[in-house]
This record gives sequence, structure tokens and C-alpha cells, in this order.
Amino acid sequence: MRLSLLDKMNARRNSQQGMTLIELMIAMVVLAIGLGGITSLLVIAIGTNNRNSRDTTATMLAQLVIEEIGSQDPNSSLPTIPITDCAGNAFNIAVTGGAAPGGTGAALVTSATSPSYGAIDQSQAAGAIPAGYQMNYVACSVAGGTRATYDVRWNVMTITTANSRLVTASARQMNSSSTLLGGPIFALPVSLRGIGGHSE
Repeated sequence: MRLSLLDKMNARRNSQQGMTLIELMIAMVVLAIGLGGITSLLVIAIGTNNRNSRDTTATMLAQLVIEEIGSQDPNSSLPTIPITDCAGNAFNIAVTGGAAPGGTGAALVTSATSPSYGAIDQSQAAGAIPAGYQMNYVACSVAGGTRATYDVRWNVMTITTANSRLVTASARQMNSSSTLLGGPIFALPVSLRGIGGHSE
């Protein structure tokens, strides 16, 4: 059976109809769910980037202490090295070493079965650390001008008298937790070691 010209025009007009209201609403729901997922991914990525930035700052502060102590001759008569943070707080980095295995300064983890063996013991109260071996360093951030305070601790151990010393330094953002894995304030303390001295 042949279609008339009028039937062909009606068929073409019916095939060019737009979306129904229900189809449009379903498309909007699918789009909203997709955009919501992308937004949550962006929020997580921004938070991770911020946390990584603060971990990097902790590493740089621990490295700063090691380099300052390592750059001073063990025979120097200066017992401290002055340093000033972003907020204008002045600190004196004590450089006097103690005998092995305990050294002088912040306590070290001495349990051989601990994964942190030889690192700074973060469970020690800051007030129990001898003066000059701990500081609450305020670091400025370039982005947004925010400030973060870091608990920086160190231990100096004499390896050979008047020649070399082992410096162990640790830094962690204050008010952070090393037990809330994945939490917004989770941060493992950074621990670094370095040997400084001179040869005769």
C-alpha cells in the first residue's frame, strides 16, 4: 500500500517531535548526579593537595634543623643557633650532643620491634623535652596567607667526640592525629636523620 503525500508529511512531522517532560526530567537527574560526583572528587582532590603541602612543610622544617646543626662545627663554642619563624617567634636550636644510645634532646623510640625504632618519640610531652630541642614553629603559606604551626623536635647524639654527631629531627602539624587514617587532620610525623661533623 502506497502512502499519500499527506501521510508522508504527517509521519515526518511526528518523527521530529522534541523530548517529553518526563524524558527531560530524567536527563536532568542524571546530569545532576554526574555533576555531584565530579564536585565531590574535586573537593577530595583539593583537600589531599592541601594535606600534601603541609606534609612537605613538615619535611622541610625537619631538614632545616638537621642542616643548621650539621653546618656548625662540633667544636664550635656556640651552644645554640638562632632561628625566627614566620610569626616573628625567636627560637634557639640547641646543638649539644649526648652519648649514644639516648643522645640529648627529644626522646627516641628505643623498642627494636617498633616500626619507628630510632625516630623521635611523638608520645613524649613537649614540656618534658629539654629546652632548645623543641619548637612550635609557625609557617606561612603562600596560598591564601594561612598559617600552620608545627611541632618540631630533635635529638643530637655524639658519634665521635668533637668530630661528628647524629641528628634526628621530627616535625608534624600541631593538632593533627597519626591514628585517624584518612581523617581531615591525619598526618604522620616526618622523621629525618643526618650526620654532621668534620674530619681531622
